[in-house]
Amino acid sequence: MAEILSQSQIDSLLSSLISGKDEPEAPSTSSGKKVKDYDFRRPKLFTREQLKHLFGIYENYARLVSSHITGVLQTYSLVEIIEVEEQQYYEFNNALPDSVLMGLIDFDIKDSEDEEDLVIMDLSKDVGFSCFDRLLGGSGKPLKEDREFTEIEIGVMEYFYRGMINLMKNVWFDYLEIAPRLMKIETNSRILQGVGADENVVIIVMSIKVNETQGKINICIPATTLDMLFKKKMSQTKKNIKRGDHLAEEKRRLNIINEIRKTELEIKGVLGDTEVISRDIYELEVGDIIKLNKPANSLVDVVVNDEVWFRGEMGDYKKKRAIQIIELNERGSELFI
Repeated sequence: MAEILSQSQIDSLLSSLISGKDEPEAPSTSSGKKVKDYDFRRPKLFTREQLKHLFGIYENYARLVSSHITGVLQTYSLVEIIEVEEQQYYEFNNALPDSVLMGLIDFDIKDSEDEEDLVIMDLSKDVGFSCFDRLLGGSGKPLKEDREFTEIEIGVMEYFYRGMINLMKNVWFDYLEIAPRLMKIETNSRILQGVGADENVVIIVMSIKVNETQGKINICIPATTLDMLFKKKMSQTKKNIKRGDHLAEEKRRLNIINEIRKTELEIKGVLGDTEVISRDIYELEVGDIIKLNKPANSLVDVVVNDEVWFRGEMGDYKKKRAIQIIELNERGSELFI
């Protein structure tokens, strides 16, 4: 993009004119290196890492768009990303000509708190006319005179824009779920609403070449939309971490249960019990009867490590004594829960 003077630079130039100096002196360190002033009234909202992250996303987007345009126009085209920078919206808007070919996009971020997640895409007029000419079977040469787009040209270019916008969903897919859609095409940059003049925006600048026609694609993402993108990404990352922790905890629990299942336990079937003195035990003989504290038809207690877990009926199974479990005790119910 063309370099636009910030308000502090304009103030500095005016001060130099009043004082009679030819140009303002740039501050420098003791080593002679130039130092850039930081405007605390308009602080940057996004870190270098976040802008670098955006650069990587739209670097992939540039490759996809380049292939897409080549396929649609059936001619050579090349799209490359140049830079990603943060600035105020008025600086971006002032750098645009009055007549533009600008698409207003709703990113439609999943579970977004805003009704519209606005993004602006500006395509150079020369490239726009060249693409229009090519779409209608021409050679793809731009117009020599500077004029406004007609309604028919805008309608055709809407189709062209939608194809490029749909590709954004693919490059954001690994990070967030979005469903971008073209709301409308705007040809007057001065009447555009939806973004405040002093609002911070991030501009992705890409060069585009169609045959011999060169121009730029500028994607303007307002701070509100970009902040929502980063918040949703962070929230999704936290959910994935929690899900991973939950899966790890569940795996650990299953491992513990599997180890417990290998533990050997002593299981006894208790018909009943009674109290006798040691002399009676000493005098017992074959054929004597010991009276228990249960009726003859009562259930047998199944004892696991000295605790009653089940109750069942005595019987035979494969010529051996067996107990068929009829009911669960409280301890057994806890085990199965």
